[in-house]
Amino acid sequence: MPRSATATEGEPRSRSRPHGRTPAERAAHAARAEMASRRLDLRGVTVLIVEDDPDSRDMLRQVVESFGASVAVAADGRAAFRIAAWMRPHLVLCDLRMPAVDGYGFIDRLRDDPNLSTTAVVAVTALGSDADIRRTWEAGFDGHLVKPIDYETIAAQLERIFWTHRRRRDPRK
Repeated sequence: MPRSATATEGEPRSRSRPHGRTPAERAAHAARAEMASRRLDLRGVTVLIVEDDPDSRDMLRQVVESFGASVAVAADGRAAFRIAAWMRPHLVLCDLRMPAVDGYGFIDRLRDDPNLSTTAVVAVTALGSDADIRRTWEAGFDGHLVKPIDYETIAAQLERIFWTHRRRRDPRK
C-alpha cells in the first residue's frame, strides 16, 4: 500500500467548523450568551483590560462593555499600573505575555501597593497547562481564562467575581 493511502480514502473529509462548533452548538452558545448579558449588570463597575494584541484587547473591551461596565485598556503592565493607580478598577483582565512588564510583573507591583492590593485580577492567556494555572494562582491572580475565550466564558467569570456587587445594589437578587 502506498504511503499516501489511508483507510479513510474515498470518504468525504470533515469540514472545518468555527471553533469546532456545529450550527446547533453555535445557536445554543448565542442563546446562553444572550441570557447572561440580560442578568449580568455591571453598571458602576470599572474594568482595566491589559492586553498587547489589539484585536484581543478590542474584543475583551466590547464584551465587558456589553454588560454595562466602564472599561480602560493598556497594552502592557507598565502602562496598566499607571492607569490602575488613578482608576482604582474593580477588576483587571490581564494577559501574561506582554512587552515591557508582563502579567506577572504587573501583579507583583499591584499586590505590593496598599491601595490596589485587593483588586481582583484574572489572567487571560493562551497558557493553559495545569502548571500555568497553578503558577497564576500562586502569583496572586484571582482567576485564569485560557484563550481563545468566548462571550459565555467571560460572562461566567465576571458573574463569579461580581455576584456580591449585584447583591449589594439589589438585595432581592
